[in-house]
Amino acid sequence: MKNLKWIIGLVILVIVGYTIFNGSESAPKQDNAAYTQQLQKARKEKDEFFKTGKESPIEDKATFKGLPYFEVDPTWKVLGKIDKVKSGQKFEIQMTGGETETYEPYGNISFEKEGKKVSLKLFINSEGMLFLPFKDLTSGKETYGAGRYIDLDPKNEKDSQIEIDFNLAYHPFCAYNHTFTCPLPPAENLIPMAITAGEKL
Repeated sequence: MKNLKWIIGLVILVIVGYTIFNGSESAPKQDNAAYTQQLQKARKEKDEFFKTGKESPIEDKATFKGLPYFEVDPTWKVLGKIDKVKSGQKFEIQMTGGETETYEPYGNISFEKEGKKVSLKLFINSEGMLFLPFKDLTSGKETYGAGRYIDLDPKNEKDSQIEIDFNLAYHPFCAYNHTFTCPLPPAENLIPMAITAGEKL
């Protein structure tokens, strides 16, 4: 069974180009056309890794045609407010393989979208990135039933706020290969709306 922390670290490296889009609300708004172009470039690079990379989770690379996505939609970039918790706490997360793994909570992150206020648990992983696992009303339909993830760079946090770009939501490796085991979003991280952004099945 693959080591989870190593898997998450690898995915972060694959989507490193995505992190240039994360920033605070006070940062200059990026031109939508340029944003879309850069995001599509990063997606092509991820497709290339999935098709040719030695550590790719894709078993049949010969027939792999690329990952499907929702259309890029800048309105799915929302400002999250972080309510931090005392460091050093522990939280047991259930894994897809049936076991549990210990994570350190970073805090609760809340945002408003479509007139609804959403609050989710936010964790910090061994690579120092903020880890946001979530499920939404697309889970099990248009997206992986076990949920999707977003990685946030804590350097982009300002005044306890950070941008969450759901266009960067990605599936864990276990969505593509049953030999991997991945964390399941906690029950508190079910978003009561359809997040029509990011990776699709």
